Amino acid sequence: MKAFLIMGRTFKAAYDDLFLCVFLSIAWWVGTLILPIAFGSLASRLGLAPTIIIPIAALLMLPAAPIMMGIHRVANRIANYQRVDNSFFWEGTRYQIWRGLLLFALIIFVPLAIAFNIWFYFNSQGWLQIVGVAWAWLLLLCLMMGQYLFPLFWQQDNPDIKLAIRNAALLTLRHPLYSFLMLLFQLVLFAICAALTLPLILLAPALLALAANFGMTGMLQEMGLAPLPPEAPVKGT
Repeated sequence: MKAFLIMGRTFKAAYDDLFLCVFLSIAWWVGTLILPIAFGSLASRLGLAPTIIIPIAALLMLPAAPIMMGIHRVANRIANYQRVDNSFFWEGTRYQIWRGLLLFALIIFVPLAIAFNIWFYFNSQGWLQIVGVAWAWLLLLCLMMGQYLFPLFWQQDNPDIKLAIRNAALLTLRHPLYSFLMLLFQLVLFAICAALTLPLILLAPALLALAANFGMTGMLQEMGLAPLPPEAPVKGT
């Protein structure tokens, strides 16, 4: 039931800061896709080879990392019931850019590498397909951990990637069903936004960041490591 309560808090937070969520979502799309799309269109007209287009387009997606840092900076403050405005987004984009790039790379490339192994083993013969099943479980664990990396990075007083990875693993292993439900919630959110098209552009990136951060603080609240919602009574009072 805790997961469903957190889902409700996510929607409430998005409604309370709707215009800020729209700003964050548009910033994500602009910073992540505009340059690669513009370059791809120009390159196709110029007839450039894919071996040239793909590496350059990948480099042009690098701004996605600081933008993700900025979005999660704001979402983390919202999930901790602190004051927010777009200045915290810009602050987050400028903070520890190289660590942001490393976090972004971990979230993108580690699941892709595991997915490749799944494809390889499932296309093999005999007992090797059993190894593919093990890799599939590892992919699920990786995705459940990945949703907490940016939130845990910003939750720390002195942000550290190793500590964020360790704590993400501990939270996932300690609360596997909750972590799975929160991951499923984010996938359903993305699917609904994609089906409706307009929310995909205006709300999806911010909603997913809010869901991840509220999911993380929901577990920390039970351990007394994150502030309770303002309306929630404090135990013993």
